[in-house]
Amino acid sequence: MTQQLSWEQLQTIMQAESIDQLSMQQLNELFHAEQQMIPFLPDSICQIDPRDGELIVYNSTRARRPHDSETVKIPLTPAEKPCVICQGKTTGVIDVARLSQGATFINKNLFPIIYPLQNVLEECRQQPLYPDPTHTGRQSYGFHFLQWTSSHHDQDWHNLSLEDGLIVLQRLAALEQKLLYESEGLMPPSEIPPPRKPTHGFVSIIKNHGQLAGGSLAHGHQQIGYSNIMPRCFYNNWCFSQRHQAYFSDYLLRENPAELMIRDYDNVVLIVPYFMRRPYDMLLLLKNPDRQYLHELTIDEMREVTQGIQDAIRALLHIMPLLGRDPAFNMTVNNGPGAGLYLEFFAHTQEIGGFEQLGLWVCQESAINAATYLREVVATMNPARGSRPPSNAPPGRILP
Repeated sequence: MTQQLSWEQLQTIMQAESIDQLSMQQLNELFHAEQQMIPFLPDSICQIDPRDGELIVYNSTRARRPHDSETVKIPLTPAEKPCVICQGKTTGVIDVARLSQGATFINKNLFPIIYPLQNVLEECRQQPLYPDPTHTGRQSYGFHFLQWTSSHHDQDWHNLSLEDGLIVLQRLAALEQKLLYESEGLMPPSEIPPPRKPTHGFVSIIKNHGQLAGGSLAHGHQQIGYSNIMPRCFYNNWCFSQRHQAYFSDYLLRENPAELMIRDYDNVVLIVPYFMRRPYDMLLLLKNPDRQYLHELTIDEMREVTQGIQDAIRALLHIMPLLGRDPAFNMTVNNGPGAGLYLEFFAHTQEIGGFEQLGLWVCQESAINAATYLREVVATMNPARGSRPPSNAPPGRILP
């Protein structure tokens, strides 16, 4: 029997119907009132790898997540394993929107990597990475949310309708907007000097699918971290824009070879980057360089981003089994200072070895071959046309 969370169950854990109804103060209070989170709070300390600037935040309690230990000790099939989300065993819901079937909703992560501290050092509010000469660690704080793509267990981006997917993206954008513009005094500025409208803090949006890519629950979801510390990728985008006087997305639109384009949606384009690290990695780029955040998109742009997300995910779910691999990928949203706006899809098509740990990436497929096959798959998998993607294996050998 298909698992799903009913509307009646949702109402029992609903604390707000829309994120727009909550102030940041109310949101802060809801986090602190969530008693079931208390045993799993993070250490709220951030350290920086001095070699490359990579950030590490610490939460030793996440090792006690029950679904992680069950995965290791009791290897059940997805059909046998009960879903705590479908059972309504989760934190309070702060945003919900109906879909054609079921609903999409946002709640608080029970096992947060960051948490809204009540006593924040003043230097934290002034700059993302204040000096730490004794290496005791900087305060890391913020909010960690989950957006469940659908209350129906077996529905996610790849099998939602375009209009339902659009609703999911709009609610994600509404949360992003709330956090960035209503947190002055709580979070440091996102950019100095400030952009045309000052923003505060950093909104990190990711999706993990499959255990090999860090997907700890099968029920489709996105994670949203809102923090006082700037993730390394955000910093890299900002540094790139300072060096080249151009956003990274704008640079790629100019420099990426035409033969690596997968699909042009008009306002958005799906590509394989010329620097592809792993076979079938993809980027989804906004053509308008003025777009820095999801909530700034027009309805047409948002619909095209939704279509691009669905195309990329459907292609990976089709291709990876043909490579002899369980479908697993990460999706990240690159927003804010220096990025423009782009989404990245990292396919777990090849393991990371020793050379990669040294910074020398060895990729077992060419970018041109990957783009050629992805174009073919995406062009033939539009559900509206009832067409099916090719069943032949991707070019090159089966990856180990």
